[in-house]
Amino acid sequence: MGTDNNRTKLPGFGLPLTDWGLDEEKSKYLSAVQGWYYEPSTIRERCMLAFMNDITDKPNWKTKLLNEEIKAKWKKEAMELDWREVGIKYGDMSEKMFEYCIKELCDKAALEEKWGFVPIFDTTSAIIKADSIIAPDVKAALKQAVAGLENVPDAQKDWHPGSNDLVIDLVHPSLFPLIYGRSRVLPNFVVSVDDSIRSIGKGEVLPVQDPIKTDMGAGWKHSDVSLWSNHFQWLPCNVSFPDGANAKIESYINNLHPADHKDLYGVIEKIITKAVPMWNIAYQFYVFGDHPKPGPRIECRAVEYDWPDGIPEERLLDSGEESDSDERYERDEEYEQEHRTLIRPEPPEYEGHAYKEDILTDFFAFPKDREKKLQVIVKMANIHLTPEKPEYEGGSWHIEGQLNEHIVATALYYYDNHNITDSHLLFRTGLSDQCLDNLRYNQGDDKGIKRIFGFKNFSRPFQDIGSVLTREDRLLVFPNGFQHKVSDFKLQDPTQSGHRKILALFLVDPNIPILSTANVPPQQRDWWLREMKEVGGQLGDLPVEIYDMVIDGVDEFPLEMEEAKRLRKELMAERGRMDMVADDYVAQNSFHFCEH
Repeated sequence: MGTDNNRTKLPGFGLPLTDWGLDEEKSKYLSAVQGWYYEPSTIRERCMLAFMNDITDKPNWKTKLLNEEIKAKWKKEAMELDWREVGIKYGDMSEKMFEYCIKELCDKAALEEKWGFVPIFDTTSAIIKADSIIAPDVKAALKQAVAGLENVPDAQKDWHPGSNDLVIDLVHPSLFPLIYGRSRVLPNFVVSVDDSIRSIGKGEVLPVQDPIKTDMGAGWKHSDVSLWSNHFQWLPCNVSFPDGANAKIESYINNLHPADHKDLYGVIEKIITKAVPMWNIAYQFYVFGDHPKPGPRIECRAVEYDWPDGIPEERLLDSGEESDSDERYERDEEYEQEHRTLIRPEPPEYEGHAYKEDILTDFFAFPKDREKKLQVIVKMANIHLTPEKPEYEGGSWHIEGQLNEHIVATALYYYDNHNITDSHLLFRTGLSDQCLDNLRYNQGDDKGIKRIFGFKNFSRPFQDIGSVLTREDRLLVFPNGFQHKVSDFKLQDPTQSGHRKILALFLVDPNIPILSTANVPPQQRDWWLREMKEVGGQLGDLPVEIYDMVIDGVDEFPLEMEEAKRLRKELMAERGRMDMVADDYVAQNSFHFCEH
């Protein structure tokens, strides 16, 4: 945090809301709507990535890698697979591709043995998964601590708006967020977890923010909608590492009472500790250009064809045939389709993985004069299915947060799946319409590009990354440059209830600290009322009727739950518009294959 005479200076309070920190260029790299760039993968590399993801989902996969009979079975299955069944049209698996994957999987087995997690779909950026990194006793402690949030009267259960009473919010950052022009900020000091309740009502009212236009270039159709909010911001908690490794939550988690749920704070600290090295890979993988990457596994700089010996590459014109007629071009295309064969690019010899051995100790990239701290936004939710409501229809494509939060990566811990079918998290990324500029191909050869990369002429510039199984015990980390959505799932036994429980942790860019719960005291009126009664001195000794009159005389802050839920609807509506705008921004271009 930057200070001048100990006064807080953070975006929206002492600094412009749009401040990008010390290195604006790097800070924008992990934003899907700012500096994000993804190198397109060939269809064949996507097949290799999907294959390796599937293998690393298998039980005892590291041991099975040593079994020649099992590897032969995998090879047969991959080479005979109809890749359309896994969403990759024109996909296939060659001998060279398979051998490359097996060698890379051997290296990834060593990485998982050492680190406890494995990178997947790792090219320009990476997704990281871990299935046993959270110890059983930590998982048990989490389930026990969460019970205090779950076992409440039905009237107090917070069903997420618009979820058809399928999703219960246990801890959600959209409730009691930072509100510009209304929330109070401590101007000269920060407050700890233990002192947070006593600080309710203290501080200066946060200044109102003027609307901010997002410059998306000429012709941008949403000029009236911003990717910055001048109304709300999710509040992270501050996290430090006193011993250099283990996380310590320094400020309260928004909507999680620090005294009532002290045990849960301790468990979340342990899970953050495990997420940090995974975040570190996702963060450094993309932000720092000198950080080695394993991709691309298949380089493709030209769409090339093989012609049989003795067959000319250009058809000879028939007698009397016009050289520039439509019929001539149609016959040329028929001739090419009949004789030439598309050369599918192959991977080179595998030369080893590109991950640094010291990835666990190479701790982000904090400025040398700043303490190593992170900011994390916490969310906890349960999806409940019943025989009456047996199916969850899935989500929509989105990124997390608005630009105010500067979220660069997400960690999801699936700690309790019961009586539900498999579900996946789907990923895709936007591509620049210039991403094929360095590719050589014949004029009008959109079929060749489609079969090598999967792109169609005039199509939206998205590339599917793949899907990741969200099974119980899995900790999953990914960068916020990827759009993602939850697939549908339903009850396994339709006569019984089922559920899925998730802890979500959103990492704020370490180079752009924002206003957090260390700066903004709790805003819950019921928390404040409890504190007043417990330590209110003479006020707490007043008769109930007089006490209520005094409390009712307090202005509109702290917030009552009814008001907080009304504001949540406003926040959700604003973010819904932002998701639409972000999606349109990513897709505002389309592929136009150049006329050479």
